[in-house]
Amino acid sequence: MNAGGRVSFPAACMAALLAGCRGDLESAKACYRVGDFGRAQVLFGKAVDADPLSFEARYGLALVLQEAGLQKKALELDRAVDWFEVVQAYDICSRLGGETSVFAQNYAFALFHLAHKLFQDKKFSAARDYLAQARKLQPHDKYVLNLAGVVAYNLADYKEAEEIFARLIAVDPDFLSAYLNLGNVYWESRRPDEALAAWKQGLDHSPGEPTLTRRLEEAIKSSSGKSLRGQNHQGSRGVPRAPVVVDTGRNQAALDVP
Repeated sequence: MNAGGRVSFPAACMAALLAGCRGDLESAKACYRVGDFGRAQVLFGKAVDADPLSFEARYGLALVLQEAGLQKKALELDRAVDWFEVVQAYDICSRLGGETSVFAQNYAFALFHLAHKLFQDKKFSAARDYLAQARKLQPHDKYVLNLAGVVAYNLADYKEAEEIFARLIAVDPDFLSAYLNLGNVYWESRRPDEALAAWKQGLDHSPGEPTLTRRLEEAIKSSSGKSLRGQNHQGSRGVPRAPVVVDTGRNQAALDVP
């Protein structure tokens, strides 16, 4: 305020900008809640332009970008670059403070989808790096753990894959993909008895489950009635290398509006 009692021009401009930012934020939230994501993205973007350090505006923009990614994914049109933009938006938010447990869940969700797309593009090392970040945010998320195990498997890091799938079974004993995947890891590691035990354990939780049943029958048939124990067994050469199940599970994040 100057000597005449008037607000200086820069301060007046800043006040107007912040007022406009608040108005854009509230309108953006309303649009988001009714599913008008295109308009919400524009309004959250305007709020970020007015106040680049606003956690609310940045978080809202990340959520809208995430919705756009999910819509593209539903149509199988998403690309790694789409999810990288979402992850980048969350990364900026994380440096501004204000994170909640739901924020961590949403951030991990975006990292998961970026890693999944990289996995589909056969960029396994990059996928592993993003999954490591997701696991720090959500160490018990079964879908994150499963994909991390799948990526390790495809990198032929069977020790890490085994540890992850075993942990996943401990986290959720009813997650059947973990038994199938753990058995596949044992089979590729020339440990057939443990592979059979893993698949049988899965069938104990879900008797008659088709994929586990077929995998177990193929493995037993490949032995030609001989013992599968010992180093002489040919492992994956007896049964074609089975694709590891990638269970993406959720199609929706928590998506809270700040």
